Amino acid sequence: MAGPSDAPTPIPPKHGVVATSNPISEKEWNALLDISQKVNSSLDLDVVLAQTLEMVGIIVQADASSIWLVDEQKQELYCATATGEKADAILHHRMPWDQGIVGWTVQNDQFYLTNEAFDDEHHAVEIAERIGYQCRTLLCVPMHSRGRVTGCIEVINKQARAPFADKDLLQISIFANLVGLAIENANAFLQVQQENVHLRRELGDRRIEPGQVIANAAEMRQVMEMVERIAPTDSTVLIRGESGTGKEVVAQSLHGLSHRARGPFVAINCGGIPENLLESELFGHEKGAYTGATSRRIGRFELAHGGTLFLDEIGDMPPPLQVKLQRVLQSRRFERLGGNTMIEADVRIVAATNQDLEELVRGGGFREDLYYRLNVIALFLPPLRDRGEDILPLASYFLQDIGARIHRPAKVFHPDAVELLLSHGWPGNIRELENAIEHAVVLARTPEVQVTDLPFNVQASRGVVRETFDVPASLDEAQRQFRQRHIRDALNKYDGNRTRAAEALGLQRTYLSRLIKELDIDDA
Repeated sequence: MAGPSDAPTPIPPKHGVVATSNPISEKEWNALLDISQKVNSSLDLDVVLAQTLEMVGIIVQADASSIWLVDEQKQELYCATATGEKADAILHHRMPWDQGIVGWTVQNDQFYLTNEAFDDEHHAVEIAERIGYQCRTLLCVPMHSRGRVTGCIEVINKQARAPFADKDLLQISIFANLVGLAIENANAFLQVQQENVHLRRELGDRRIEPGQVIANAAEMRQVMEMVERIAPTDSTVLIRGESGTGKEVVAQSLHGLSHRARGPFVAINCGGIPENLLESELFGHEKGAYTGATSRRIGRFELAHGGTLFLDEIGDMPPPLQVKLQRVLQSRRFERLGGNTMIEADVRIVAATNQDLEELVRGGGFREDLYYRLNVIALFLPPLRDRGEDILPLASYFLQDIGARIHRPAKVFHPDAVELLLSHGWPGNIRELENAIEHAVVLARTPEVQVTDLPFNVQASRGVVRETFDVPASLDEAQRQFRQRHIRDALNKYDGNRTRAAEALGLQRTYLSRLIKELDIDDA
């Protein structure tokens, strides 16, 4: 055994077996078998490391243990998981990869065993003092993957103040080999997942590729020009628009055009998850954080590390979580539920809503400080009824995409169906259009999509625009006159109250005000 003045014992040849005068008992062999089964039962690296380390501490009877992994890009070691009294204090700690006994172990690819650790020349005394932990005995063994050192396992303070023995070294060496295998499997699985994502993109599995949003209409072209200008930055973006206008597609475009494009794009619907689960979904939780939390869970903020986090329906976020989100956006750090270790949040935030956030702020339903944190750059997506030039390109795209997806022959639109698609108001926006086209593709019996193949609510709008006007007009002018009259009627009905008129029209008040100005409507 190596003392403070002895050279660390070199690791035995890789083809050899660590000598031991104390044979491993049947109980210990069963424990090793149990760990090997755990390693092979999951591809979630966090779960594997935590389960393995828990067994390590039990078998070698150590008060504390930790697994350190190499970050080659930053030339650092970081604590991936830990057990013991000071586990929370050391978890996620980073240090130069040549510092301390763990650094020596990784740099020299040799195990290190000392029973007088506090006085050892390689011991990271400042870390021990900072977390208030006295290290007496220590055993550290390197881990390997594909012939490279990927980190190390460290066990501290043999129980009953006993020294670590050769048998402990043998057991930890076996653990290290198993964990190295787990890391290799998890990394290979992650690489396959990433390759599958890229392959699906190349094969057109995504409905609209980031950066390829259909934008022939002038208002939508302005939006996409804005996207191109702000995408290279990390500024927070708030996307606003009615339901179904394509807010997530625009968020994907922002991500795809940014320097984070190779990182993950993670989306969460803040209005579609129960309040008692949303905090865990966003920030994750530690094992035992609440009843049913049987293992650690990684939240969306961590999953989006290095990429973009899309917070859809942000206006539906419960007030208690608004407080926590505001703190995270300010500090760029957070804690898992039930944890006390701060985690860096290297993400770009893109939020979206179809609600009038200003009205929610005035009514106390949305925090003003969070509103200003999110509303750094605002994008307003026009409804489909204001994107006349985009209706047919979108419809044609959905016609071909859905036809290929459900294995129906390629079709075209009958001229009467085209006229109906252009005259319908599309209150459900792009989502309604997509559903209408799928309805038509499924029901169409001929190569041409007929009016009768479209949903009844779309058919019911046939002739409305034609009956509204007394003189022939171009499609753009007809749409403009229809919007003017429709908005004017709503304002008259509610005595010029824009808030009530906007609610009746299904619009945000701010967007209604823009339309009133653009359409030159006198609402005095």
